Amino acid sequence: MRVKVIINPAAGQAEPILSVLDDVFAEGGIEWDVALTHKTGDGTRETLTAADKGYDFIGVYGGDGTITEVASALAEGGPPMLVLPGGTGNALAEDLGIPPTLAEAAALVNSDASEVRRVDMGRSGDCWFVLRLTMGLEASMVAAATRQLKDRYGWLAYAFAGMQAISNAPMAMYTIEADGTTAECEGIAAIVANSAATGVAGARIANDVSVSDGFLDLVVLKNTDLPGLLGAAVASAREQPSSLLSHWRGREIHVQANPAQTVLADGEEAGSTPISVSIVPGAIGVVVPKQHPPA
Repeated sequence: MRVKVIINPAAGQAEPILSVLDDVFAEGGIEWDVALTHKTGDGTRETLTAADKGYDFIGVYGGDGTITEVASALAEGGPPMLVLPGGTGNALAEDLGIPPTLAEAAALVNSDASEVRRVDMGRSGDCWFVLRLTMGLEASMVAAATRQLKDRYGWLAYAFAGMQAISNAPMAMYTIEADGTTAECEGIAAIVANSAATGVAGARIANDVSVSDGFLDLVVLKNTDLPGLLGAAVASAREQPSSLLSHWRGREIHVQANPAQTVLADGEEAGSTPISVSIVPGAIGVVVPKQHPPA
């Protein structure tokens, strides 16, 4: 078995990545190699090269952006992806039940207790995403959560950034079309979600969002303050509906915002509204623990 691991050295917290991987892979008799990313696009290029060379699995250690680059290169063809939690929130790993420690996650590649699960991806033109597209408040939160904040506080950096962003979050009128159904909704944020996990203290976007159901979920957060935002997160954690959220589902979704807003795809800039998005069911295979309930 051969594994290529794509590593973003700027992601996550300081830990002895290579020695941990060497211990795990040596025990399983696995041949492995690494490639480091230094700028946007490196993850995609290294993944395509590794796939062409016939590696059996592509491991990825990094944040949402790095994972999405690797996944986009593997979409609709390529070896399974081994997610090695190395970001601040590790939302995809949380959603799929992948262990939070590097050694446990790496060991899945050669374990009888693991399997390859097909996972959907969203697509907007040439832009792919595994987790979500964001507009409005969350885009502002991601921009405010600097590398310095994330290095110092971990996932709490997003909470601090949220406090800053929500104090002056502008309202927008969203015109939404989901599989031919049109609606309008005013709010401070719109999220086109493939995954429910946010990477922040177990909070989920909505209870019935799944990375393997063949649908995208559009959620609009209505005008709120910080206590209201926290209340919506608590309601989600308790699997209760929130009056602060409006929710649509579809395979094809179009969003227009007035005024126009910047769009982020898994934390990376992806243009601005209006934007059209579609789901690609089962686009990638991901190594996960067996018998994990569908997310």
